[in-house]
Amino acid sequence: MRALTRKDDYAVRAVLDIARHHPERRTTRQITTAMDLPREFTSQILATLVRGDLLHSTSGPAGGYTLAREPHEITLLHIAEAADGPITTHECLLSGGSADWIEVCPLHQAWSEAGAAFTRHLDKTTIASLTQIDIAIRAGTYQPPDHTPPHPTTPPRRGTESGTDPADSAL
Repeated sequence: MRALTRKDDYAVRAVLDIARHHPERRTTRQITTAMDLPREFTSQILATLVRGDLLHSTSGPAGGYTLAREPHEITLLHIAEAADGPITTHECLLSGGSADWIEVCPLHQAWSEAGAAFTRHLDKTTIASLTQIDIAIRAGTYQPPDHTPPHPTTPPRRGTESGTDPADSAL
């Protein structure tokens, strides 16, 4: 099972920002400013999401990105697989070990089931549900479930809450 990558992180953040403003068009600058993303890398990821039929792009001075589907039709699995390829559960955690483990190992079934559960959960988590959580977080009303641990350290929030940059008004 592949781990989620930085590409996945950036792709989810970009789609979440676009979903926050759905159905309005968002520029790369607006997305990178709001979500504290590197502009060059974000442009590549946005292009990948367009090729994956998750976003539409419009060129020109009034151009930008919009969702290609409604937010409730886009899942985390769609985003992750468009950004960085299929999430598979073919590679077991115990690769190597005893000569008896050529086709299967003691962990194989548990690892395979965990990977399948992970993939199912990503496939049922929509960008619409994440947008609702985001709205509640920004409003100060979100209460995470008791079993949800906080981030290991509180990361500084460098993106802007509104996603607008004073420099954008000059564009």
